[in-house]
Amino acid sequence: MADFKKDDNGRYITDGLSPKQFTRLFDQIQKERAQARRRRNGSKHLTPSLLKNKHLEDVIGLGKKKDGTFFTLDDLKGFEASRGEAKKKFTNTQPGITYGQLVAHSQAIDVKRANNNVDDGSGISSASFIGLKHNIAQIRVTASNRSLDSSHLVQLRFEEWEDALENVTNDRATLMRLVRKLVAGRASVNCDCGRYMYWYRYIATAGNFTIAPPKEYVFPKIKNPNLRGVACKHIIHAFTRMQGAGWQTRIIESLIKASKGHHFGDDSKKTHEYFSESEIKQLNRNRKGKTNQAAVRAEYQRYQKRIDALQSKLTDKDKATLSNARTKLARARQVTAQERARRKVAEAKAKQRSDELEQYKRQVTDLLKLQRQIFIDAQVMAGKTPEAAAKAFEHHIKTTLGNKH
Repeated sequence: MADFKKDDNGRYITDGLSPKQFTRLFDQIQKERAQARRRRNGSKHLTPSLLKNKHLEDVIGLGKKKDGTFFTLDDLKGFEASRGEAKKKFTNTQPGITYGQLVAHSQAIDVKRANNNVDDGSGISSASFIGLKHNIAQIRVTASNRSLDSSHLVQLRFEEWEDALENVTNDRATLMRLVRKLVAGRASVNCDCGRYMYWYRYIATAGNFTIAPPKEYVFPKIKNPNLRGVACKHIIHAFTRMQGAGWQTRIIESLIKASKGHHFGDDSKKTHEYFSESEIKQLNRNRKGKTNQAAVRAEYQRYQKRIDALQSKLTDKDKATLSNARTKLARARQVTAQERARRKVAEAKAKQRSDELEQYKRQVTDLLKLQRQIFIDAQVMAGKTPEAAAKAFEHHIKTTLGNKH
């Protein structure tokens, strides 16, 4: 395990770390988190079982609220209602949340902080696209002036990556449209900050758009009892910057490279990229940085109305047909992915056999040359000229091959 330095407050120092070191540090932090250890021994958590059964003695055992009073059965009923409302917002049959959906459902204060439009030091203003782990973008976000941390790691996993991969073309304009759709489409998210961990990971787990592990099933009864919002300022800022052409151009490069690869799609040695310092500097010129929540929310609402109108026109038979079609399409995509993997294995084996055959041919050729020289040298020593010895060798080879047939 790498030995990363800490400051006087026991926080890891991230300044000066390379992209690869930075992501390794946060993998280490994820494993070390003291709160994860406390969770294993905790007893005052609002679990799904308690939320459903609501035994009075268990409710009292939850402790006190922020105002100093104990939780009540009515509180739990309110929590359950909030959970039901949250579930209605997101369809969890497919992983991920679209950019429009995430911004539309975010709390206004998180968007303001993401835009650095606050005067209390809690805003953020910069993020660096530092690498890709297959379809998971690694984004380093500078923490706010008020934070004890210097940086946070945001991860965006593009859930429609394989669909985009299958449609990679040589036409640049088509590629740009393809990637714009990809980065605005369904993505699963993650951030190491406390806001995402204690306010939003429960919602993201229920909505099937968090990168796990860990999944969060314990209701945030203190931090976010009304289940408002979906993402922290770091995720909002990073997801917004991903809508800019600069970062999208880098996604195109990775898609083209992946579409030409003979390796497995999850081969970490082939699909994990950490960008160079000069490349990151170039990517930092990406101008897309401000989240226009009003515009995004209005567009999302228009989209939702169109979907609702379409749904209302569908008969039960139409809905069943559509559901069956989606199931068949999902199965077909799975078979396509499996077939693509099978073909890559077959191609790799064929190339290996070809290489082995070429190597065998070279060995036979070298051996034949050696035998020819030995034969000629022996004939010359017996008194023949080199020319006569060479002809004698050719005659010997023809005779030998003729006898074998």
